[in-house]
Amino acid sequence: MRELLVVSKDNLADDVARSLSDSEWSACYARDSDTAVKLATDKHLLVGIVLFPQLRDTRIDEHLQQIVAGLPQLKWVAVLSEQQLCEHDIKHFVATHIYDFHVYPLEGNRLTTVLGHAYGMARLEREFAHHREINKAPSRFGLVGESPPMRHLYRMLQHAAESDVSVLVTGPTGTGKELAARAIHDHSERSSGPYVAINCAAIPPALLQSELFGHEKGSFTSANARKAGYIQSAAGGTLFLDEIGDMPMESQATLLRFLEDKIVTPIGSTRGRHVDVRVLASTNVHLEQAIEDKRFRADLYYRLAFLTVETPPLSERGDDIELLAQHFLDEAAREAGTRQLNLAKDAVAALRCHPWPGNVRELRSVIFQAALSCQGITIRASDLKIQGQSRGAIGSYAGRGRNATEKHNGASTGRYVIGTLKSAREASEKRNLEYALERNACNVTRTAQDLGVSRMTLYRLMAKHGVERDAIESSR
Repeated sequence: MRELLVVSKDNLADDVARSLSDSEWSACYARDSDTAVKLATDKHLLVGIVLFPQLRDTRIDEHLQQIVAGLPQLKWVAVLSEQQLCEHDIKHFVATHIYDFHVYPLEGNRLTTVLGHAYGMARLEREFAHHREINKAPSRFGLVGESPPMRHLYRMLQHAAESDVSVLVTGPTGTGKELAARAIHDHSERSSGPYVAINCAAIPPALLQSELFGHEKGSFTSANARKAGYIQSAAGGTLFLDEIGDMPMESQATLLRFLEDKIVTPIGSTRGRHVDVRVLASTNVHLEQAIEDKRFRADLYYRLAFLTVETPPLSERGDDIELLAQHFLDEAAREAGTRQLNLAKDAVAALRCHPWPGNVRELRSVIFQAALSCQGITIRASDLKIQGQSRGAIGSYAGRGRNATEKHNGASTGRYVIGTLKSAREASEKRNLEYALERNACNVTRTAQDLGVSRMTLYRLMAKHGVERDAIESSR
């Protein structure tokens, strides 16, 4: 027998109850929220019926709506009158919380049919959610991805977490530099201490020194009280300087002095204070070029970059794109209240073809937009709003064969997208191969172990992409 929750002030009519029983349904009645929640939880119910009184009773209607809203995991069928469907609040409730509805008089056969549909859909969604949990995207240090560049990043994060030196996190915008810095702190011996992050680009140059080092009361016109700076606030923990490449030169000199002696002297004070703090910094600026351009101090760079951690662009991360997309769909369900969604094959192909200039941040935005606008439970290529990618191309790839002209265009576009996808995969595979060889000093055995392939497979990949160890060694 399949069990369902019936929320009503009265039991179902005898003929309706018999129809349900004949169709192997067992009704569990609840007239209050506590009973409904207990039954739904203890019996792992999938569907429910809510019967509104045929004569409008605002108090009872609101009570029933609260019970249904408190159990969003059930597929609900509402039974109400035509008059109630004319009420704005009821229409809104049905649209947001109800799988299907019927108007009185209630017929047993009609009810069992829609309950069967609701039960089938609920089972599919539960099985899909279970499958997704089993195959959840691998996550280390709070980051998602298993591509070779990410495995290298995890090793570097581990080295950084085990040391207490200053670390410079580099990488393009949107690659997760702040997440990497936070991971270093959270896995270090300073994890129980404070983590203070500031955006150097967001603080006006005139205020940066005061924000970092603090000031004494009366040290300048608006200094109405003594203020401890960010550095002192991070004592015993970690100070993260985001976008360090945008810090003005005069502030760089003061920060350099602190890194050398760990002494903080607030503005307006003559006494310095020793502060035990670890400094992490990040930048998307090419600091070596900034040094040549006299925009960044070389001595500060060497103080910050005892260890350098680079976050890879999304275009180099291969299969991580699909893992991240699914991760963001789960995040959208938690944070934005969307239904559990999955990605169609054409959507995955479109995501893989895109160069992602905005990296992971851009992918997250695209997935959230698609999740919020998707009408079904599957996101297709046509649902993706990807900047710089032709909507027509995506649409043709997703929906071939509507007429002779569309068939021709769809086939052409499909061949183009598949060809682009193949080229993008091969280019990414070659970059990853070169990257792995370089970081393993062109040692074939270590590189093969790093990539999880045999030596023979590695040699075949090198021949396939024309990668030569001599060329890599000479470029190092």
